[in-house]
Amino acid sequence: MRSLSTLLLAITSFQATEADDWLDLEDLLQELWEVGEPPEALVPLFQLLERFPKDESNGVLMGVLHGIETYPSYEQELVESLQRQPTDITLFLVRRIANTGQQAIAGQPIKLLYEQIGRHPNTPTRVQKLTQDWM
Repeated sequence: MRSLSTLLLAITSFQATEADDWLDLEDLLQELWEVGEPPEALVPLFQLLERFPKDESNGVLMGVLHGIETYPSYEQELVESLQRQPTDITLFLVRRIANTGQQAIAGQPIKLLYEQIGRHPNTPTRVQKLTQDWM
């Protein structure tokens, strides 16, 4: 098994050039989940999502969502990620939190987050449409 720093470097430098490359990422993520929930992995995981704002991973990036949700405290990193680059997956994280009845994430009202996502200059069109539907 790789060291955590080597594993995070591999995740940070991951680039999908072919459909099969997503399987390589899935293997890296499986290795990470075996380590547990190292706090230093949260930022690289959100940065990974930001590099692929439209989920075309055949479900691999949804696995990142599920992994992030196992962390006891990820909400501040989620808000910061949304401010850098809203994505399909980070929007789904917001929606899942909203569906629990929670009104704010890391002190930010969810409605305001939806508005900010909708206005962000790099928000994919699909994500903008979803935020409008969910507001």
